[in-house]
Amino acid sequence: MAKRLYAVAYDIPDDTRRVKLANLLKSYGERVQLSVFECYLDEKLLEDLRARARRLLDLGQDALRVYPVAGRVEVLGAGPLPSPRELAVV
Repeated sequence: MAKRLYAVAYDIPDDTRRVKLANLLKSYGERVQLSVFECYLDEKLLEDLRARARRLLDLGQDALRVYPVAGRVEVLGAGPLPSPRELAVV
C-alpha cells in the first residue's frame, strides 16, 4: 500500500488527553506546530491511528482533524518536510 502525507491537527481542552494524543501522534509522524503533525500513512496505518485516537478523545469536547495533503508542500521558514523514510511507526 502506498503512503500519502496527512496533516493531523487537534484542539483538546484537557491537558491529560492532549498530552496522550500528542504522544500517540509522535509515533505516526513529525510535529510541525504545537497541535499539528505531518504523517505519512497508508490506509492500514490511518485506520489504526483513528481507532487509537478514538479511545483517547472525548468526542463531546475534543476535535481531531485529518487532512490528506495533495500536491507539493511548500515550507517557508524553519522546519524541513520529513521524508517517508524518516518516519517510523512505533
